[in-house]
Parts: sequence; structure tokens; C-alpha cells
Amino acid sequence: MDLTPGGLALRQTGGVLPGPEAGIELNLATDSHVWDGIPLAGLTALPGWTYSRSGTGWGRRLDGSYQSFAADVPRRTDMGLWSEPASTNLFSRFAPSQAQLGSNANVSTVTQPGEPPIGGLSWLALNNTASAAYAYQLVTLAPTATYTMQVWVETPDGSPPVVGATSATGDFCLLLGGAILTGAVGMEALSGKVWRVWTTAVTGASPSASSGLIRYAGQATRALKFAGFQLEAGALATSPIISAGSTASRGADVARLTDLVAMGEVTLATDFALYGGGSGALASTRRATCLDNGTSANRAEIGNLDGAIGGRVLTGGVEQARCVVAGLAASGAMQGVALRASTDDFRLARNGSLSAADMSGSAPGGLVRLTLGAASDGTGQLGGCLKHLVLRPVAKPDAALLSLSS
Repeated sequence: MDLTPGGLALRQTGGVLPGPEAGIELNLATDSHVWDGIPLAGLTALPGWTYSRSGTGWGRRLDGSYQSFAADVPRRTDMGLWSEPASTNLFSRFAPSQAQLGSNANVSTVTQPGEPPIGGLSWLALNNTASAAYAYQLVTLAPTATYTMQVWVETPDGSPPVVGATSATGDFCLLLGGAILTGAVGMEALSGKVWRVWTTAVTGASPSASSGLIRYAGQATRALKFAGFQLEAGALATSPIISAGSTASRGADVARLTDLVAMGEVTLATDFALYGGGSGALASTRRATCLDNGTSANRAEIGNLDGAIGGRVLTGGVEQARCVVAGLAASGAMQGVALRASTDDFRLARNGSLSAADMSGSAPGGLVRLTLGAASDGTGQLGGCLKHLVLRPVAKPDAALLSLSS
């Protein structure tokens, strides 16, 4: 007989210890997971786990450095699982020396910063004390096309660099196709007092071949160092694609779990962050996770919906519900989202706030495949990092949605 206080309490109330909760909980930052109450260590221990990506990929760590991953190896770091669309670095050199630039003036090759994001790369300094300094790579660009350029910048004190919109402002200017970029600038702190800086622009009718950095005589003369030159088609700045003499590419990340018992009503929750552009960039194409029936016809998904963070449900190829909580997501800001899908009962919570309730529509059936960081067809990658995911084969109440999203 159990005479301990706990045992007596159970006997007095007629209580029974609850069994393990059905479903999946993935902690992608620690690589520790629970499947129907059974702890599993490592992604490859998950039943039905598959992953593919062509080319070397890099994943950022919490300390701001990058870790490399061979082709078809998941990009999981202490931040979580990275998932990005396929992309190409159109610059022939990710980290050129002065001698490897297509065109330059008042540029020198310098030692790398202490604790750089990636070691062993060439870094450049611009000296504009007497006249303009510039570091260009020669790239053929399409007219009136969208491109995103990024560069790494080390500042002496670790303060953010200032990208100028004119020849008389800021620390330097970014140049695309011969034109100074004047749009909004994204920025992210990396290791070693280094900042990742990016901006998106549309080329003119006749872009020149010169793209890169310029520092005019009228701009600031802080002792900055530069590397990490990356130029990509489209409106997203992705993780390093290290080119070393010609353009280089990285394939899309496709991570899936396929060994699932068929589900109908579900609760799907995830913590994720967009990087290299907030939720306004690439609207409607960035997905954090998708649960489907093996096709795109029946699915419940969470991600960036027309510039808003939310979820939607489709049955037989017809949208049944679209639940969002208004507000753009900044690049790097963690989003906690939980979606309930049950016939005539759909709702979502984002960062502790509930969406409007949707009380009509049919829940999809036969949901057996879970895609992490992409849409049902393996495209629409998150362009960011997936930290945590919970899947339950039940429709959780509003209070649980709020808890899962907080």
C-alpha cells in the first residue's frame, strides 16, 4: 500500500496518473524530441524522417558564427533547424581579396576580425581619406529585375554600420548595377563585431556590370572591414553561399516526417523566426510547417500569408479557413503560432493573441505527412529558423492555443 502523501492523495481523489499525450513535440534547438510520450534523441531517430538539400549549407549559431553542413545534412544548430529556398550567389567571390576584385580603388586586403562568423576568409578595407574608395565585382544583371545584396561589415566598437543613401551620408554605399541603393536596410549582428547588412532593389533599364561597395570622400572614415559579398535574385537575403571564383548555388531544404497515423482534427504549433527579410518579403510563399495527406489538396499550414503571420486549412483543394493575427514580423523576431483545425471550428494564436474564430468549413482528413520549414509540395521554404514544433491529433481549446503560442 502506498502511504506517501502523493499516494494518499491519489487514493482519496480516485485519481489516476495521466498517460503520455499522443502526438509529436520537436525541440529542434536541443535535438531532443518526444513521439507519443517516448523520448527520442536526434532527428534521424524520428520515424519516417527524410531530408534533402543539394550543395553545402551554413546555419547560424546563437553566438553569431556559422556552421557548415554537407549536402543532404540538416542545418540544425543551437538556434534550431534552418530552412531556405534554393539560391545562387551571383558574385563570383564571397570574400575577395583586393587583387580578386573586378574593379577597385583605395582598397586593401586586411586581417580578419577576431572571432569572425566564418574563419579563413579574406577581408577588405576602404580608404577614402583623399578620394572615393570602391570595391566592385563585375556581374551581368537583368534590367528591371529584383535583387538582394548583402555584405558583412566589422565596426571597431561593434556598433551598427550606417549604409548611406547618398554620397554624403553614412559609412559607405551599396551599389547595384552602377546605382546607389537607397531602400530600406536590413541588419543582423553576427560574431566578432560583424554585422550582416542587406537591401533589396530593382535594377534600371540598362544596369552596368559594377556592383559592390563605394565610400565617397564625403562619407565617414571609420576603420571598417568588409567580406561576405552575396547577390541573389529576388527579395530575400539568405545564409552564406561561398563562391570562390564563379557563381555558387545551394539547393532548397526539404525536411519531412512521413510515418504518421492518419489524422483529421489537429492542433499544430510552432516557434520560428524569419531571417533576411521580414514577413512583408516574399509574401504568401514562406511556410514554417505543413501537415498534409501526401498531396497539396488536404493540408493545415502555418507561415507568412500575404504579409501576415497565420495559418490556413484546405480540404479537397478548397480553402476552409484562413486565420491570422495582424502585424508584420521583423526579421529575426521569434514567432509563436498555434493553429486549431476542426470541422466548423478553426482558430489561431500568435504570440499570445487569438485570431478571430472561424466557425464554418470542413477539417481535412488523412493527414499523414509533416513538412518542416516548407509547404506541402516541398517549396515555399521558411527562409529562417524553426525552433520548436508540437503536433496533437486533437483540437485544443483556446487556452491551450494561447499557451502554445506564448
